[in-house]
Amino acid sequence: MDSFKEELVRRMNNTKLFPFYGLLAIYYLSYLPFWHYPPVTISAAFFKALPIWSLAFFVRQTAGVQRSDVFPKEYYSKFVMLGLLISSVGDAFLVSRHTLFIPGMLAFMIAHCCYLLAFGPSEVPESRIKSVYALGGVASFFYISDAIDSFLMQLIVLCYFVVIFIVGWRAEARYERNQTYSALFGSLGMFFFMFSDFIIATDKWKFYVPFSEFIVLSFYYMAQFCIAISTEEDKPSL
Repeated sequence: MDSFKEELVRRMNNTKLFPFYGLLAIYYLSYLPFWHYPPVTISAAFFKALPIWSLAFFVRQTAGVQRSDVFPKEYYSKFVMLGLLISSVGDAFLVSRHTLFIPGMLAFMIAHCCYLLAFGPSEVPESRIKSVYALGGVASFFYISDAIDSFLMQLIVLCYFVVIFIVGWRAEARYERNQTYSALFGSLGMFFFMFSDFIIATDKWKFYVPFSEFIVLSFYYMAQFCIAISTEEDKPSL
């Protein structure tokens, strides 16, 4: 545990992450997502996406991309950066949750597909983690779906749950196989992502969750932060 804390602090102290901290503070102080949802405005969407753009730029810097190139050539960093950029589109859509909820979900599904490509098919033989995530996905879907009246929405939610739980499984399988801090942060990022989305679904369809916007955003930004720092130079976690 001490070595994990040291590695986390080391990565957090990277000066290339300072823009993320600053933009995140600006968003929270400007729109106060502690008591209510931010206003449905272009500026709210812009400032909500800015921290994610800064993480995408961090990934690009960490990968040492040449000025003439847009995306990293390294496979993992390239798809993480793509996932971050597409996630920012979902962020912008979800500022208007009543009218653009479905486009926001679809944007995040595409982003998760990018993360799936990044994590890759790295499975440990005889690991039970696949069964654990499959059971968690099925249980989560049935818990949420009985409160959704629209069959179309149930189908979209089903597709989303399938995608995100597969990505979570692959992230965890990657850590089981590699046993590195980078793989660990990627796995933690997907766990935070699933928790954030589960709170969104619970608050929208099951029952009111106090401070849901603050909880959702906090775990969402932690998720993207962990996935972004997972692109840093790797070393064994044990």
